[in-house]
Amino acid sequence: MKRVVVIGEEEEALVFHQCSAFIYEWLLKQAHVKEESLTDWLLYDISSSNPNIYYKAFSRHEESENGADWEWWILTTDPFYKDKYNGYRFLVQAKKLWPNNQDNYSLLSYGNKNGFQIDLLLNEARYRNAYPLYMFYTTTQPDITEQIKNIQFIKEETLRWCDGFNNGCFLSDAGSISEILFNLPRHKIFDTEVLNHSLKLSLLDKLFQDLSKSGHLLNKFNQRLIKLGGMDSQYKDGVYGIKHSGRGIPNYLKIFVERQGQDLSWLEREMKFEIKEIGGLAVIDLRE
Repeated sequence: MKRVVVIGEEEEALVFHQCSAFIYEWLLKQAHVKEESLTDWLLYDISSSNPNIYYKAFSRHEESENGADWEWWILTTDPFYKDKYNGYRFLVQAKKLWPNNQDNYSLLSYGNKNGFQIDLLLNEARYRNAYPLYMFYTTTQPDITEQIKNIQFIKEETLRWCDGFNNGCFLSDAGSISEILFNLPRHKIFDTEVLNHSLKLSLLDKLFQDLSKSGHLLNKFNQRLIKLGGMDSQYKDGVYGIKHSGRGIPNYLKIFVERQGQDLSWLEREMKFEIKEIGGLAVIDLRE
């Protein structure tokens, strides 16, 4: 059964919002729940709620060399070749923020023998031509006025669309978090500062509402990344920025997408060199 929420006079199935709202309530009732449990449930529930979202968990590594919990792909139809698709690549690290005016500096600057986790994430994203993201879990809510100031690549009306929704999940650009950590004088980093540079997970329901515009939106986002100099501006072997097509789509993703519903327990073992230490693989299939 689809879970439904009412917005104004319209009813829409808001998969991302419902999952994020559930985690908000979960955190209120069980503040010490581990972020691994939240991540496993979130990705499983989202994929179970929508047939166009797929997820597979892989084995976890205590001392990760890439700083990522999962790889997230968003697929869109290639406008020039209807039988082909483009894949936009993201690497995601999950963190449960400390609330109530606690300093999150040590949490966000966490490292292991391989280095700072955030640096590992940023470096692996460059290597994979992916966009590095954090998924933050918290019951604190951002200040919409500050969000509008900090996130100027999304229209104000779009940000305000989910202003009244309580969320437990937030997406943030890892580069912005790195700037807060290392490019500003050392200071206490409260959850509110982080969230004011983040997007509510609910917003994905709005952004992906119109499939005919999703490809254009993602392509525009990719162009912006390239223009800012954060991604390679050269088209090479099917890769342009975070956009992958043809030869640029890794074999494990092709298999994962084409064989949905089949037993893929062998995928991690056979594709270990390509998958490396990714904790999971998630796909949002927006193809029309």
